[in-house]
Amino acid sequence: MAENSDDTGEGLCGDVKSEDCCCEVDMELARAFKALGHPARLMILSKLGAHQHCCGDICSSLPLAQSTVSQHLKVLRECGFIEWQTAGPQSHYRVNSEKVSWFLARSEAFFAEGDDAAIQ
Repeated sequence: MAENSDDTGEGLCGDVKSEDCCCEVDMELARAFKALGHPARLMILSKLGAHQHCCGDICSSLPLAQSTVSQHLKVLRECGFIEWQTAGPQSHYRVNSEKVSWFLARSEAFFAEGDDAAIQ
């Protein structure tokens, strides 16, 4: 899927490349928002919660094909929101609480900086 890849030629602002983006943004934060920008990925994170699950468990609780769930898991894994380990033929996934904490703190700081800039 093109939306999951940053090498499609379209940047975060619709420019040709992300490096040419017209606005000053925290690129890691922008990638994190992009990874969380799909409802299926939010459902997957919600399903995982504080527990570890294999792809089959996640698929059985969502109205999505296994290949679709696998693609969304890949995006979340690449962005660092989930961790995984293999156990024989299965992969087990869990939420990376450190990444979620970073995201929440960085998001709060980002919007607080925006408020400060608007006041000045």
